This record gives sequence, structure tokens and C-alpha cells, in this order.
Amino acid sequence: MKSIWMLCVSAALAVFSSAEDQCPKKVYSPLSRLLAPGSAVTLHCGGDASLPGLSAPAEWSLNGRPLRSNPQRTVSEDSVLITAARINDAGNYTCHRGGQIIFTVNITVGVTPEKPVLSCYRKVPTQNVRCEWSATNRPIPAPSCKLLVRKRLIGQSSQYNCTFSSTKQRCSCVLPHVEGDTVLYLVSLCVSNSAGAQKSEDQTFTGDSIIKPDPPINVQVHAVMRSSRSLWVNWSKPLSWRTDFYRLRYQVRYRTDQQREYKLLPSRDPRLLISDAGPRRRYEVQVRGQEEFDHGQWSAWSHEAYGHTWAEPELQTQGYQSTHRVHKGVLAGTVGGTVDSLFSQSEGSGLGEEELEVQASSNGSDLLARHTGWVTGVTLLGAVILVSLFIAQYRKKLKAQLLKLGGLAPHFRPPFAKVREPQMTSDLQGIPLSSPPSSGAQAEGREEPTPLSSPAPPSPLHLMNMGYFLVPLREPQGGPSLEPRSQESEET
Repeated sequence: MKSIWMLCVSAALAVFSSAEDQCPKKVYSPLSRLLAPGSAVTLHCGGDASLPGLSAPAEWSLNGRPLRSNPQRTVSEDSVLITAARINDAGNYTCHRGGQIIFTVNITVGVTPEKPVLSCYRKVPTQNVRCEWSATNRPIPAPSCKLLVRKRLIGQSSQYNCTFSSTKQRCSCVLPHVEGDTVLYLVSLCVSNSAGAQKSEDQTFTGDSIIKPDPPINVQVHAVMRSSRSLWVNWSKPLSWRTDFYRLRYQVRYRTDQQREYKLLPSRDPRLLISDAGPRRRYEVQVRGQEEFDHGQWSAWSHEAYGHTWAEPELQTQGYQSTHRVHKGVLAGTVGGTVDSLFSQSEGSGLGEEELEVQASSNGSDLLARHTGWVTGVTLLGAVILVSLFIAQYRKKLKAQLLKLGGLAPHFRPPFAKVREPQMTSDLQGIPLSSPPSSGAQAEGREEPTPLSSPAPPSPLHLMNMGYFLVPLREPQGGPSLEPRSQESEET
């Protein structure tokens, strides 16, 4: 057991020492100095002029080149005055007397980077790991950044160069990661420039534990018609979530302008119905998302969206209130004090002014619905009466039009085809097939027509002729009739 513990301690010390070796801090000696930009400094040559060879005038050089005066720097025989240090003033200053080096110093102009605070994340499970650091103080000169990575704590270490944005003052690094890999990473960030170097604290994580999506977008809040306590909220997933295989779950928080605490509701879909809102209220709504199986972190909250609950139009509410007063006066005159007591009880029931307005709005809408129903019913009844009168007045004309469409004139009857009587046997010759003729015809001795040798075929029946069905059985006086005419009418 002890050997295992010692092995873990030695491995941790090895990891720590190797990380420190990869990001060494700059140590300044008496022969080196760090100047902040814009600061002033004076360099003295020194040396004892009484010694042999040191009585010669001093000569100054910067990085091996003779040093000359400029507006920010004054070079004299024994000293150099820098009034406002700049990046170009950095270098190795040397003073010579008689060919001997009397004084030398290395000047660094800049600002040591602050200790970075590293943040690593993945916006979607299919992407690589991104690590970032944003500087609060501007490092001078611009630093270089590198990501120090070790897998499985005691694995082989590696470095990844990062980019530094001078406009955003940010270091950005990309760590390659295979989707679904559960390897444990140990990472840190080294930031360095000519003024010094700083290393962040070590972080350990897996690929799934640092998933952090962007906030949802296009959050909208709508009122629900005829529901004064509901709000409809819908939104869209972030544009960076470019996958349909992995989904997001959401949380919605909302409050009124007068409330400090938020109410929180979960949702699996990019929409939600809030059913406990207050009437005539303005609500602030925000949404955030997380990977559906609780991998990683919640995103930041979206931008605020605002919406009002539904309210009855003000005109209808005023109309109801006036009708309410009229009805109350009529009932008070007929029923008496009972109605007055009921209205006084409702008006002093402890309900707030806002609740009374909502009740008035709902009752006003019911009254409007009843009036609309009455108007609609009366209109339909009048239409039915008008159509009935029109049909009764123009019935005969419509009938004539229908007869014309059937192919017959209004007072025309299709002729009946005369069918010859078949030859009868001797047993049936004395039995007539139709009614006997009238007595007048028998007195005159009129004979019946002799049947032909072969009966004529019946005329075809036109089934498409509408005249068979639309011609009435009785015609007005003077018109043709289907009844068989009497013998007297034939003689006349």
C-alpha cells in the first residue's frame, strides 16, 4: 500500500515539475531590469577615472551598436536618461571606457501577463475541445500562448500552440477530440512575453463533461386568445448546434416587472405554454438549454423577451359596465332590496380591482355572444321566408321552364300509341277487353274497327323525356285531358 501511495506522489510531482519546466518564469538579476511602458530611468556608467585606462570618455552602445540621443532618450558622457520607455528601448545597454566594459544592463520594457484563468468547453458533442483565456489587463508586448495537455494523468504530455487576438485580448486553443471518447484530460495554459510568463491552474475533464451549448435564439412570447392567465413561448435552438442526432432540453424562467424571483419550468420541445400567469400582466421570459441526457453544463440564459397576457378590448368592457348598471337598476325596481344586497355583496367581496375588471370582461364577452346569436337567428329566419315567397309566386313559371327542359310544351300531351287487339279464340270473342261503348253509340249502330291481321308494335318509351313525369293529371279548363272522351264529345 505504501509503495502504491509513493508511486502516486512521485507521478504527481513528475507531472507538476514537467508542467513547470514547459512554462518557465523569467527571473531578473541585478544585470537586468523590467521597465513599464512610459516609465523613466537613468543609467550611470560609473568606474574610477583615476585608474589607468579609465580616464577616457564613456561610450554607450545598445545591442552592440552606438547609442544616440532622441526625443525620449538623452545620452551624456557618464549616463543615459530615458524619459518615457517604449518597446524599442528594450535591449542590452553597455558602457565602454578605453575599450573596457565598465557597466552593462539588460532592459526589458513591457508588462508581465496576468495569471490566466482557463475555460474549456464544447458547443456540440461532435466538435473538438476549445480552451480560451481573456486578459483583463493588456499584456505588453503581445504574449504567446500554448496549451499543455496530458492524457490519463500519467500519460505522455503534449503542447498545442494557441492564437492571441490583440483586438479581443484573448488566447484561443483547439484540442482534438474523438466523438464518444471518455479519456480524462489534464490541461493548463502558459502565457509568456518578453516581460515574463504565467501558467494557469491545472484542469481535469472528459469530453462529455464540458459540453456547453450556446443560448437559444428567437425567443418570442405571445398571448393566448380568450385566456387571461396563459402565455405561449417559443424559441429556436442555437445555430451552433448543427446536429439532429443529439437533442437539447430546456428551462424557461419568467417573472413580472414587479417580481424579483423567477419561476422555472422545464421543456423538452422548443415551445411551452405558461398557464399560471396573471391577467393584464407584462412578463419577462428567458430560456437556456442543455444536452438532453444531462451531459455537460447549461448554456447561458438567452436575451430577455417580453409579452402581455390577453385582455378583453376596452370598448367591450365599458359596454358591459353600462349594461350591468341598467340591468341592476331594472332588477332593483322589480325585486327590491334582495338584488341590491347581492350587488353590494359582489362589489365588496374583497376582490381586487383587477379581478373585478377581468370578471366584467368575461361577462361582457358572454353578453356579446348572446346578442350575436339572436341577430344571426333572425337573419336566417327572414331569408327562409323570402325564399318561400319567391317560390310560391313564380312556381308556375318554374314548372314551365322544367317542362321545356324535358322537351315538351306546357300544354302538350304525348300521344298514346294505339295498340291493336290481338286475335282472340272462339271462347274469348264475346268478352270485351275494355269497357263497353256508351248507349248512344249502340243506338246508332256504330261498329268497332276491325283489327288488322298482325298487331302494330308499341311505340318506344322515351325514358329521358321529362314530360312523362312532370305533366299533371288534370289540366285547367279548355286544355287537353288524359281521360277517355265520351261518345258525345266525339260526335260534336
